[in-house]
Amino acid sequence: MSRPRINFLSQEELDAIHNAALEVLEKTGVRVLSEQALDILKKAGAKVDYTSNHASIPRKLVQEALNMAPKTITYAARDPKHDLLFNKQKAHFLAAGGPPFMLDWGTGEHRYSTSEDIVRCCTLTDALDHVDLIWPLATAMDVPAPMRYIVETYTCLKSSGKHFEGDTTNAKEAQYQIEIAAAIVGGREELRKRPIFSQVICTLSPLSYDKGATEASIELAKAGIPAAIYPMPATGETCPVTLAGTMVMNDAEFLGGLVIQEFASPGAPVVYATDAGAVDFKSGATIPSPEGSLVHLALNQLAHYHDLPSQVGVTGGSASKLLDTQAGYEKARTILTHLLTTPDIARSLGGLERGRITSLEAFVIDNEIIDYALRFAQGLEVNDETMAVDVINKVGPGGIFLGEKHTLKHFRERWMSRLSDIDSFETWQKKGSKTIDEIAHEKVEEILATHKVEPIPEDIQKEISKILKRAEADLL
Repeated sequence: MSRPRINFLSQEELDAIHNAALEVLEKTGVRVLSEQALDILKKAGAKVDYTSNHASIPRKLVQEALNMAPKTITYAARDPKHDLLFNKQKAHFLAAGGPPFMLDWGTGEHRYSTSEDIVRCCTLTDALDHVDLIWPLATAMDVPAPMRYIVETYTCLKSSGKHFEGDTTNAKEAQYQIEIAAAIVGGREELRKRPIFSQVICTLSPLSYDKGATEASIELAKAGIPAAIYPMPATGETCPVTLAGTMVMNDAEFLGGLVIQEFASPGAPVVYATDAGAVDFKSGATIPSPEGSLVHLALNQLAHYHDLPSQVGVTGGSASKLLDTQAGYEKARTILTHLLTTPDIARSLGGLERGRITSLEAFVIDNEIIDYALRFAQGLEVNDETMAVDVINKVGPGGIFLGEKHTLKHFRERWMSRLSDIDSFETWQKKGSKTIDEIAHEKVEEILATHKVEPIPEDIQKEISKILKRAEADLL
């Protein structure tokens, strides 16, 4: 089978990027705002200055960390049929990460998102065939901030049978999230074997690590919970304006975080992630652009160079605030191009305005775009059966192939749209002249009305309620 693929950096270029990142870590070093993490780095052999929260990380420590990190990771799910193996062979698709706003699926109103929106998003995630795991498509703005990510963890785990990837901001938060997941799977050791959730740990570009998120990542590492270390350098603002310089910054920040994780708990599962962004120098905002896509594709190749699982942003790249032509073409071009590099996780389905707004209709449309892209990525097969010379000779000039056994055998292999309108104008009119967002809205309504998620047993729900009450007493 001949499959289209994108792979454009040479081995020499990858070596150069990696060596530059190692030089940055060793000579310039990083700022680490966690004394616990500085202790880990010092014990490992890094040069640490506690007064300035600074660490210089020798390249040998980076290599040791890369050697310790697992090359494949299983993201388990509450429903085992949705378990995911990340081995750089197949792309998996992830919902958008925690937008604070919703384009309301019922009214079209632009508003703050709520915990009820998270339930709806999880229901869609559970139902849509090409959405493999969920990072909440909304933020529970109706929940007090210290409890928000803990509540989101439980809400997502009970509202979908698929793997949940979330956020955490401090060690206590991570501890409660681990406790909730452990209650669901039957204990901490079972959770270590089958991690049904993972977390995103963002760095602070340039070259800095927040105290809360870093100490949360250490808790996750010790519990065997996968962490996606997430540099977010912005070209020309928090990293060099050149794409190669952006790659060096992303690689250095990731590798510094990897060293902390692996020396905190050798063998900790870590995903190489990026949300590097191109910048509009008129406003300072990150924007969808060819440069943004290029750097994500190149960083995915760099993750494969390190032999690590990867996660890249995809459709949060639409800057549109509505379900319009701009949203469609920006999403289609990024989904297709990113799929051709085979990231283990491609994220941001359902997002608008660069991932700040969630639209449930966009989520359904993105699933349709993925269906097309997956077929495209399969490529084509050339052999005696597919060249069909005997069939061509049989039918001959002026003939027709519809009745041939060869056609009957293979016609179902052709891709068919499940959402887009492909009728004639007259037939489209007879069916109500529906636009794609209207069709997607009907699909959303159908899923929310009919799809049922396997519930968590009542005794476990009661146990988790007690955990949440302890968290409230502790954190609020």
